[in-house]
Amino acid sequence: MTGDDSDSTLARRSLDGDRRAFGLLMHRHGSTLAQTARSFGLPETDVDDAVQESFVAAWRALGDYDTSRPFRAWLFRIAINKIRDLQRHRRVRRFLFGAVGLDEPDTLHLSDTTPDPERHAIARRDLARTTALLAKLDSDLREAIVLTAIVGLTQVEAAMALGITDKAVEGRVGRARRKLSVLLEVNRKNSPGPEGEPRPAT
Repeated sequence: MTGDDSDSTLARRSLDGDRRAFGLLMHRHGSTLAQTARSFGLPETDVDDAVQESFVAAWRALGDYDTSRPFRAWLFRIAINKIRDLQRHRRVRRFLFGAVGLDEPDTLHLSDTTPDPERHAIARRDLARTTALLAKLDSDLREAIVLTAIVGLTQVEAAMALGITDKAVEGRVGRARRKLSVLLEVNRKNSPGPEGEPRPAT
């Protein structure tokens, strides 16, 4: 990537009204935002809304972006707020309307489009397991581990996105990893053995 198409340069051009530059930013970060929304527990029906609303809010707030700081950390802070808003809205709808179907698992997104049913089935199971495990974490731990381990933000960027200190991110990631390790061990012990029975404790 050259200096002409860095995030900060594209953001400055976008602020000057260059929609093509902002389109490049959307193309560059859109799939990662969608992955983040899924990992935070949003159903597939809300993922596109989260991505779209994040970019709309970012476009409107470009004047507040400090080009000396990482753009993606700034963008993800906006996205996290939008994801939280959508999660709150879903809870309100469930409370008001008792919509049982709202929390039923949606069709999982597969990035691998190879027409191989076995590979698709494996990918779906892996994604479902990961999402299920992440859902068992407290939201603050889930956000920290998703941004660093899945999205790939540095701890500094994750701290900026979450509005907390680097040290707090480090602590949350450590706690999330320990809890996930315990959950994985429990899953391993409870997974069916060769005859369909739970595996014996070791």
